Amino acid sequence: MSTRPSTIASSGSRPALGQLIYSQASSSKQPLAETLPSIPPVEFSGKGNSKAEVIKQWRIAQCGRPAQPPFPPHLLLRDTLYLLQGIDGRYVRFAVSPPKEQNPYLTAKGREGEGTGFPLGKDGTNIESTESEEEIVGIEIVVEEAKDGYVLEPTRTLLMQIAETGMLYRKITSFINARHVEEGKGGLIEQSLCHFLHHELSEYHHLLAILESQMNQTSPEDDDKAVQGNGLTLIRLQLWTEEMKLKVKQISTIVDEAKSVHGGALVSKIHTHTSNGDPLIRNFTNEMLSEVSQPFFLTLQRWIFSGELHDPFNEFFVQQNPENLSIRDGHVSPTGDVGFEGGLIADEGLVEAYKVWEKKYVFVKKMIPGFVNEDFAKKIFSTGRSLNFIRFSCHDSDWIETRARIANTGRALRYSDLAGLERSIDDAYSIASQRLLEIFFDKFKLLDHLRALKSYLMLGAGDFTDLLMESLAPRLSKPAISLYRHHLTSDLESAIRGSNAQYDSPDILRRLDARMLEYSHGETGWECFALQYKVEAPLNAILDSQAMSDYDRLFNHLWRMKRVEVALTQNWMRVTSGSKTYERIPGLNNDWHHSRIVQAEMVHFLRQLQAFYQLEVIECSWKELIEFTDKREGDLDNLIQEHRRYLSRVVKKVLLLGSRRDKEEILLDLVREALDLTLSFKDAMDDLYSWSLAEATRLDRQRDASRGLYTPSTSSDDPDRAAEQLQSVRVRIRDCSNNFQDRIVSIVHMASAHSDLDIRFLAIRMAFNGHYSLRRRDRGSKPVR
Repeated sequence: MSTRPSTIASSGSRPALGQLIYSQASSSKQPLAETLPSIPPVEFSGKGNSKAEVIKQWRIAQCGRPAQPPFPPHLLLRDTLYLLQGIDGRYVRFAVSPPKEQNPYLTAKGREGEGTGFPLGKDGTNIESTESEEEIVGIEIVVEEAKDGYVLEPTRTLLMQIAETGMLYRKITSFINARHVEEGKGGLIEQSLCHFLHHELSEYHHLLAILESQMNQTSPEDDDKAVQGNGLTLIRLQLWTEEMKLKVKQISTIVDEAKSVHGGALVSKIHTHTSNGDPLIRNFTNEMLSEVSQPFFLTLQRWIFSGELHDPFNEFFVQQNPENLSIRDGHVSPTGDVGFEGGLIADEGLVEAYKVWEKKYVFVKKMIPGFVNEDFAKKIFSTGRSLNFIRFSCHDSDWIETRARIANTGRALRYSDLAGLERSIDDAYSIASQRLLEIFFDKFKLLDHLRALKSYLMLGAGDFTDLLMESLAPRLSKPAISLYRHHLTSDLESAIRGSNAQYDSPDILRRLDARMLEYSHGETGWECFALQYKVEAPLNAILDSQAMSDYDRLFNHLWRMKRVEVALTQNWMRVTSGSKTYERIPGLNNDWHHSRIVQAEMVHFLRQLQAFYQLEVIECSWKELIEFTDKREGDLDNLIQEHRRYLSRVVKKVLLLGSRRDKEEILLDLVREALDLTLSFKDAMDDLYSWSLAEATRLDRQRDASRGLYTPSTSSDDPDRAAEQLQSVRVRIRDCSNNFQDRIVSIVHMASAHSDLDIRFLAIRMAFNGHYSLRRRDRGSKPVR
């Protein structure tokens, strides 16, 4: 009979070792009938034959001669030890899947340029496919049963079960060797995993050495005795390797997962296996995780105790932002323009502290290990970021003391003591956060700067604002092109020295600066003037560019209102003081009565807006901010969020912003139009007052002439021209008053339907007596917008 190589494999696309497939190879291609020997009938003598005798008689009848003895077990045992080492034996070897067939038409050199049909690279040439490693599909038993003996079916099953451990061993060693070739690319955690696998494989080799010594103690002639004695057999080999087989299976599973993940994600994958119900697997995985996670805990300890990130392979869940690699720790150069007292770092060319705080490091969620929840990981992220900010951005002279306090509270971080890890990180987080807040409030006087912004840019300091308006008004009324910055800074300094602002800290005063914004042809200084407050690192971590832009918007709006208020006040004082003059002119009583009613409406409108802004918006929001800062809870992120909430609330309420993005500034535009109409109305009243004085002078001249007193005549003595001027002024006053009242009706109507409850109450106070509602009903018109 010919040699019979038997392949033990499994069906399907990826054969397993749990099923058997036997193939028989014939030496010639003769018909089946000619190759089969004549099988004589089997005669069974008597009764009570055992199963072994029946099988023996069947084999004799099949072969035509006495059956061959079983294949020598010691030869299979030797090959089995080879299989456990991942090596093919003489009679038993690994069965490898045949290589995949390739289309010969796709093996030619890729054509130039882009195209389909070939895997093309950037240069247009074909990419050579990498050969995949050989895939083991089972084992092959190469035995000439007619000559050497047959292999029993139970023996084949044992060989298959034992060979599975060898196949897994080959996969593990292949993984380790591949990582050695790519040394320096996989990462520290992967290197730690390979080190652990080396240690486990050394124990595996030690077990094989013991098994081989046991096999060598048993001679081939003692095979039958070995079954009854202490010698090595296939069954004993399977039993002695069962525990190691479980470990190797677990290692193989983790090796498969390690091919697609790295760093903290790999630690998380390993951690999922600690929930296994088998105590052996659970303890083994815990032991593996304690070893593999050591690089992670070293990085963690350095991060939370010193604020330094040492992670060359991006394995930690805190990573440096690749978009901001140009940020250098704690180094900025003073460039650009400064305040009127100098000594400040300007905005141009700087790395702002808020970029260092918010964008220097990023939080990578997928790298969080499974034994660390997301909230706890964010606390770790904040702890190291606070220490890093203290060290490099705040230049804290007490850093050594802070670091020592943190080190004293810290313990050796390890996986086996997760409760201690949580306590250490909580202590480190509390110390770092409190120290950072102390630096901002005590060393850099954050509250003083916020109070200065409220006083100067939100016009909370009334005496300073009045003096600044008084000194700047003549200049700002001129064309913007005729203004010079040094004149503005001089007026600013005069306003500071003439008000209580002179008692503020010099560090605060030197940050104030008067500037001219970009302007177009024909604009005056009122449209271009801006009062700025300069901050530098680390204060701009909170007062960042967006926050300062919001403060500038608030100043622009409040400064416009202050200008209108001053103009109205001056007009009212002028008209009131000269009332005896124009009351003597006949025919103007109705004009002045109407004008003063409209003027009173404008004053009421301004007073309600100013009271709403200063008392209900700015002061109430400021009170909430102070209550938060007094507690000094949380970290810098909480402080930044609270300041942004404070500023956002003030901006939305002061600028009367709506909730719909496309109609956000409709109410603000109406208010600005009402303010512009107030200025136009003020100019019309000034013209009416000037005309009244000229008319009173003309009447006095006529009375003097009737008494014989001579006075020189002027161009204003022409009655026709004076009547035309009066009519023009009356039209302007009527148009301004009507348009202003229409805007107020629209403002009240829209504010009463606003989503903000405080703005609704503002509408009630503006139209407390229902005057504008009646006006809207009488006109039967819709709001302006």
